[in-house]
Amino acid sequence: MVGSMSLHDDRMSGEQPVVLGELTEPTACPLCRTLERRPWGAENGFEAVKCLSCGMVYVTPRPRLDEITEANKIGEHRTSAGSLKVVYRRSVRKIRHYRDVVKLMFEPELAADAPLSWLDVGAGYGEMIEAVAGVLPRGSHIEGIEPMQPKVEQARSLNLPVSNTPLTAIERKFDVVSLINVFSHLPNFDEFLGDLRRVMRDGGILFLETGNGGDLVSATDYPDRLYLPDHLVFAGVDHVRQFLQRNGFEVTAVRALRLDTVGWMAKNVAKRMMGRDAKLAMPLSSPFRTVFFKAQLRKGEN
Repeated sequence: MVGSMSLHDDRMSGEQPVVLGELTEPTACPLCRTLERRPWGAENGFEAVKCLSCGMVYVTPRPRLDEITEANKIGEHRTSAGSLKVVYRRSVRKIRHYRDVVKLMFEPELAADAPLSWLDVGAGYGEMIEAVAGVLPRGSHIEGIEPMQPKVEQARSLNLPVSNTPLTAIERKFDVVSLINVFSHLPNFDEFLGDLRRVMRDGGILFLETGNGGDLVSATDYPDRLYLPDHLVFAGVDHVRQFLQRNGFEVTAVRALRLDTVGWMAKNVAKRMMGRDAKLAMPLSSPFRTVFFKAQLRKGEN
């Protein structure tokens, strides 16, 4: 049975206050481009708002694009309190978890027993790569790309095929592209999907995981810290469908898993006991889910 997964192993540094004004820029709703919104949640000197038109949640003002790019390379964002470090840690538990999810959601492809080419975008420490390597048919080609250099170095030390090659520099086309907990970090998902389509074969599969934060009324329903501004957008299930459909994809499967289990609560209690910042809430009470989408690229869209 597939279990739940934590969103983050957090590291917060509050060294020197930072004046964010010149480092940020206002933005409209990433999905419908309207400006009408209401407060939704706040953290680290940043505010997340909920679009009054479509319900998408996004950060505004957000860090400038050059700030976002640099933070993604070094794993550290400037905040009003100093910095938010987001390098986190490698998780063996994720390997088992993603292996189970892939077995469930790719049952037809695995049953066909034909080699697949798979690109994991935002591969982190390579947990998804290890997961799919254990289940894909013999002869399959698997590789990952990751902008954060410390993660690339550790993955490479484990002989995992992870590099810091930009997506725009990838020349090969793949049967499957996975995007695991990357969506919320992207300032322009429409543009990013254009880059993904270029490296996918006709009829290829996009395998995406993100939370359904955009479906929540407010951040009080979110089971974890918001990790602003590492997280820039919070979509709901229908928001993700809209992004995919207008960019040439047809959603073929959706699987939602809850996060706020008893084990999750115990982990956060342990964090608090160690003096780390963690949100405490009753287990099995949050409407938040982590959601997997399997979507097929329509013929001729790349």
